Amino acid sequence: MCAKQTDNERAGSSRPASLFPPALRAAGVWVALALALGILIGIFVAHQFPGRGPLAPPPAQDNATYEVYRAGELENRIKLVDSAVLRSVQAVRPDAERLRVLSVETRRGEGREYLQQTIVLPLATEDKAAFTRHLVKNMAALVPGARLTETPPFQWDIHIDGLPTHRLLLPAETGRPARPEPPRAMLGRLALVIDDMGEDVGFAQGLAALNVPVAFSIWPDSASREAVLKIAKAHGREVLIHLPMQPKGYPRIDPGRHPLLLEMTADQVQAVVRRAADRVPGAIGVNNHMGSQFTENAFGMYAALAAMKDKGLFFLDSRTTADTVGEREAQRLGLRFYKRDVFLDNEQNVAAILHQLRKAEALARTRGQAIAIGHPHPETLLAIKQWLKDRDASVQLTALTSLTVR
Repeated sequence: MCAKQTDNERAGSSRPASLFPPALRAAGVWVALALALGILIGIFVAHQFPGRGPLAPPPAQDNATYEVYRAGELENRIKLVDSAVLRSVQAVRPDAERLRVLSVETRRGEGREYLQQTIVLPLATEDKAAFTRHLVKNMAALVPGARLTETPPFQWDIHIDGLPTHRLLLPAETGRPARPEPPRAMLGRLALVIDDMGEDVGFAQGLAALNVPVAFSIWPDSASREAVLKIAKAHGREVLIHLPMQPKGYPRIDPGRHPLLLEMTADQVQAVVRRAADRVPGAIGVNNHMGSQFTENAFGMYAALAAMKDKGLFFLDSRTTADTVGEREAQRLGLRFYKRDVFLDNEQNVAAILHQLRKAEALARTRGQAIAIGHPHPETLLAIKQWLKDRDASVQLTALTSLTVR
């Protein structure tokens, strides 16, 4: 007696019969359909609500932050030490008052200028041991080349590769008469500039509502530049053109639409500058968006600055590289020139931004003036609001163009 042939055998197929019963095979089909439907829904949600799903790409601002951190290796490492100090204080005293920047001095190291800070810590004597442990651990993680030296009983010194960058004091060390109010002629002046403007109208409205002379630096190709420009003009704010320039790492690092590039001729560079000026009418100056590669190139910068001079614009060098030739080329042309002293929001944390604001005002006291640049982050706006409530009264917050040209 012969066994009943299967369908596979009758068809001459070499494929074995299914090992699963029909009911289980049907269930598998439904599971596969459900999975496919889930994937399609996930793709739809990702497109409709970008940034909320696990597959969302990183925000474009990451490129700008990368460029900010290129502002000289030593400057970057000093800011990382700032972060280590802040984290260590918060670990010991989560409710501690702000750090007080007693002074900021300009020094030279690695062939460049840098800022050395003296900071008063909001700690008690009994916090010393715990703070020291946290600081050593945080610096080892963030800045391996930094070294901490304790000078008992109330002082620490920090060096980066042998260069003195920070002096930390407990309040007991500063128990001397308060610094007298300087005469009015000696007041420091501080100018704030917010880059990357032109996309977020709500941020522009919040910034304008502060009722302080913060300059708006607007992207020429931003989606809402006309609305943001209108807000700036209505509130009497100075307007700059935030001009994209080639960064190191280009094209992997994208500076945005219509940037200045090293491959351009002088005529092409100047055409880009003129186009940008036409798209931000009423602007009085230009500062660079990214540009760590372009601002190191004398040929490109001379061409760009010549076009700015023809349009009646000054140049504010954001100094995204310590090797910028912006100042030298501006001097050759006789162009009005400013340069950034402090970046406010490399770390998008209110406490860190407050510290940068206090560093900027301390620098303004020391030098007589300073320029700080920030970006349209909610944390930056919140930090500025907090800082305005108790900022140093000896430092005047002023318009950029009221500063002395260097």
